[in-house]
Amino acid sequence: MSVGLLLVAAAAWSWFRPLEAALIKDTDAIRDTLVEPAVAEIEAVTVRRGELSLRREATGYLKAIRSVEIASESGGRVVEKHVAEGQRVAAGQVLVRLDSRDRRLEVLEAEAEWLKTRARYAVEYGLRGDEEWVAAEKGPEELYAQGLISKQALEQARRGQGEALLSGDHQNEVRSATSGLAQAEHRLQRANLALERTEIVAPFAGRIADLEVDPGQHVAPGDILLVLVDDANLEVDVDVLESDIVKLCPADPASVRVPALDGLTLDGRVRSINPRVDPETGTGRVTLTFANPGGTLMPGLFAYVDLETGRLADRLLVPAAAVLERQDRELVFRVENGKALWTYVTTGTRSGGWVEVSEGLEAGHEVAVAGHFALAHEAAVEVIR
Repeated sequence: MSVGLLLVAAAAWSWFRPLEAALIKDTDAIRDTLVEPAVAEIEAVTVRRGELSLRREATGYLKAIRSVEIASESGGRVVEKHVAEGQRVAAGQVLVRLDSRDRRLEVLEAEAEWLKTRARYAVEYGLRGDEEWVAAEKGPEELYAQGLISKQALEQARRGQGEALLSGDHQNEVRSATSGLAQAEHRLQRANLALERTEIVAPFAGRIADLEVDPGQHVAPGDILLVLVDDANLEVDVDVLESDIVKLCPADPASVRVPALDGLTLDGRVRSINPRVDPETGTGRVTLTFANPGGTLMPGLFAYVDLETGRLADRLLVPAAAVLERQDRELVFRVENGKALWTYVTTGTRSGGWVEVSEGLEAGHEVAVAGHFALAHEAAVEVIR
């Protein structure tokens, strides 16, 4: 080999050596990133025996147990509005007030007429009042001594002619009617009732909705002023398949999940079951009720309902998350001595996030429920508690 060729070879080698070293370094770095961690972190639970709750899911919309339209029973001009939409009110609280001046005058007139008629009645029959005469259980001598009856009435009683007046209510009613006292009392009662109706009050505690009235507005009898919603407890109607509805009873437990409130779940109860199944759909209506803590839920919200239709006793149970499917077969990763063991299982009924296992596991075995999707058989694992 000539000296020239040797010089060229030496120069090429000196150029290739750094490149070779760099390639080896990059290859090692890539290989390091591809190596699986030595130990996989997983979550695991212990297989147990117990009851499997059979559950069915249905959907519906929340509604208030009580929701009524409050209408005006009297006509007139609105002078005061004491509430706003969404406001909570107590039972008996005044919501809206109408102009009551005419009604107050009617009460004064009825009172005057009643007093005049009552005075005429007392003079005619020698009594202080209708109530004392009817309610008296004392003898005529004592009544006369107290000034409750006239001397003439005392003499009649002594002769036995006043016995019916002292012992019977019908005689007294006849006197009241013929004297006009009863009619005057009725007119006064009607006038007071008309005055009361100028104040629209809450029949029960709740929240104001659909407020449709303002001061100055004229309303007629029967006009809807607002809606009062009792949202302390809510309910939801759901359609349940006939095969499940026959297994339900009032007061059975249930749960209600509301997606609009980040999946808030509340405990409820079956309130009622419609005793009629729709033959076209094969479903029946079930109504559930539940508390509304803090009043955060509103009628009209969409909800999922979870109903318990039965229980299976003494079953071997694992969480549904533990069961995987590989090559059309179901399996779990059983954790033993720090390794994940690929274990085929035979499953049965699934319900409420749990799966019944009839073959492949025993009570007390530990199975992976998270971090196990990409595990291999006998992979080293660490259970995170």
